[in-house]
Amino acid sequence: MFIINVFGLGVIYYVLELPIEIVVRFEEIAKNANVNISEVFFDFELIEQCGFSNFIDLPTQQVGIGCIIEKSNILEIRNKRKKINQFSLFDLWSQNYLFPMYQTKIREWNYSKKEGYEYFFLYQVIKGRLVKYPMETFIGMDELIFEIQSFEIQQKTFQFMTGIYQNGIQLDSEKDDSLVVEQHVLRI
Repeated sequence: MFIINVFGLGVIYYVLELPIEIVVRFEEIAKNANVNISEVFFDFELIEQCGFSNFIDLPTQQVGIGCIIEKSNILEIRNKRKKINQFSLFDLWSQNYLFPMYQTKIREWNYSKKEGYEYFFLYQVIKGRLVKYPMETFIGMDELIFEIQSFEIQQKTFQFMTGIYQNGIQLDSEKDDSLVVEQHVLRI
């Protein structure tokens, strides 16, 4: 059994699709509590006043996980206890090389908007072993394609790896042992 592990910083994100009535209620509660609306999403007492036990109960259009593309994030491939390969996720995106070192697939990030709804991008920065991809066989690095997303919301750029393909088939990922270190909400 082969396993691809990704260590470092990542993002769990939610595209929230909230009816305007709920957003108005969030804004009222934020005003009464003298806080920013984004704080209502993460405060258990305030979000309960909106009728939800936590932000996970809110209506979502998308949920995803991404491994942030930076030098300190490491991807390793193991066969049992033996490390076969290891590299920085930054190498997936780096423009410093004459030829790309790894096969990448750029995936466009999009969401659809409906009348009468407002949309929020809620994300949690996580740290640790972000994700693992078990594989029955590993043919070689040539057969792997790394899926990359890059987009901007409110002048904040997000660049992360969202998946791995082997022989054109997406590998199943397993969320792993990570710790939430930051939480943010952006209106989109």
